Amino acid sequence: MKRAADLLVDTLVAHGVDRIFCVPGESYLSVLDSLAGRADIAAMTARHESGAGFMALADARLAGRAGVAFVSRGPGAMNAAIAVHSSQQDAVPLVLFVGQVERAHRHMGAFQEIDYERVFGAMAKWVVEVRDAARLADTVATALHAAQSGTPGPVVVALPEDMLEDRVDGTPAMPLALPRAGASQDDLRRVAAMVAAARRPLIIAGGLLKHEAGRVALLRVAEAYGVPVATAVRHADLLANDHPQYAGHLAYGAPAELARAVQEADLVLGVGTRLGDVTTQGYAFPAAPQPAQDVIHVWPDAAAVGHVRRVALGLVADPTAFLDGLLALAPARPLDAHAHWSRRLHQVAAGLRTWNGPADADDGTVFGAVVQAADRILADDAIVTIDSGNFGGWVQRLMRFGGGRAMLAPSSGAMGYGVPAAVAASLRCPERQVLCFVGDGGFLMTGNELATAMQCGASPVLVVADNGSYGTIRMHQEKHFPARVSATALHNPDFAALARTYGALGFEATHSSQIDAALQAALAARRPAIVAVRTSLQHISAAATIGQLQARAAAAHA
Repeated sequence: MKRAADLLVDTLVAHGVDRIFCVPGESYLSVLDSLAGRADIAAMTARHESGAGFMALADARLAGRAGVAFVSRGPGAMNAAIAVHSSQQDAVPLVLFVGQVERAHRHMGAFQEIDYERVFGAMAKWVVEVRDAARLADTVATALHAAQSGTPGPVVVALPEDMLEDRVDGTPAMPLALPRAGASQDDLRRVAAMVAAARRPLIIAGGLLKHEAGRVALLRVAEAYGVPVATAVRHADLLANDHPQYAGHLAYGAPAELARAVQEADLVLGVGTRLGDVTTQGYAFPAAPQPAQDVIHVWPDAAAVGHVRRVALGLVADPTAFLDGLLALAPARPLDAHAHWSRRLHQVAAGLRTWNGPADADDGTVFGAVVQAADRILADDAIVTIDSGNFGGWVQRLMRFGGGRAMLAPSSGAMGYGVPAAVAASLRCPERQVLCFVGDGGFLMTGNELATAMQCGASPVLVVADNGSYGTIRMHQEKHFPARVSATALHNPDFAALARTYGALGFEATHSSQIDAALQAALAARRPAIVAVRTSLQHISAAATIGQLQARAAAAHA
């Protein structure tokens, strides 16, 4: 017989989990004891539960399986809630193990007691509390299966601390086979016929294709049919951005040129994306509830297909399997109309990367110059993590992704993702360059995970956009309440000096002429580093300056 905690860890290992992220807590001490000294699974200690959760989400993207995090009861669980929400929004599989009070004290208002089913029930796919140690291993296997099947997402498993010390018979639970639905041959033939009949078909590809087999299948179908591919928000790396079939990134507030161009499509194939409000620019393209063009929607969960808009054909299928089946019906050569349409869209997408604006302003460097430098310097297989903020618009517009260069970013809009994700990416792929773009606000939420990088041997480079403001909210203030600044100004530390207090490298750039050297030195060192860039607040986004926003608002109210 063995402890339930030992069987839990053995089951994780049996499922291929080689790394978990945690903040230690007394409510799951037995699990921490079981992890001690093991060579087949590592525990990465984060400095905040939100950091542990974000690390698990990034690791899930790169490892191709559910990310796993452990946090203590009560406050630990609440700190990790942001990762549960991001997992649900981004359709990334996550299993969050949370400590719980002793079974005899449940429902008595015990210290840090929480009813996790009520707290997480609206976000998680499944919330379960394991009171019988004999069921723990099977519950862990079911949790991992639930997180990865259908629409991937979060599962929360509560672990009463006394249960973990119970002695149990049994062996680790083995992985449960994941369902993989495929489209019928009749449906595939119908899709192929609809593509052939359309003059301007467009694929919108999403995060469920964000693995090697998915990217390969997407590329082959796009080339075989001559159909252009636009990517869903935060997934610009699904197709090499210089490929002739690449038609742009449908991110938040996509450039007007791109939005106008894609709306000319007469057929939309949404594959591996839920076609949510950000990707569809506020449910404008394809519109909801009634799109202007035929829509084919491919997603492995019936609840998401045809949920908010009418579709010509809804297929509950694995997106990669669907593309593999569609490839078998491809024409001998793409139609000339499709090739012409692809060239048009690619020219629009490629043209958006042309930026000749000022590299510097009176109040700092324009962040576009930073991104252009990083695009030149980074290796083609670099991993780029992006926190949430206006600076991300420059990254999404000017940096080339795909073809080996990866983008890890939360479509949930969660600030604080970038630094923990970069730490996890560097641990998972130590041979690759990992660069994080993060704002001053986001860095001061989870930048303490730089200590985790130092402790665990990760080597991310963190580019901090320091403009002294919560820039996205300031932008919205200027749109709606021009020149009335409230609660968005920030007093920041010296970020380069702060890096050195962690034992990392610290670089500072106050002018665009200093950026190349700082980035090159930071990347060459193969150590954790911060490149702090004093960036222009006036040039608040890739689309407008504060002065332009104020002028527009004044004109609108004239």
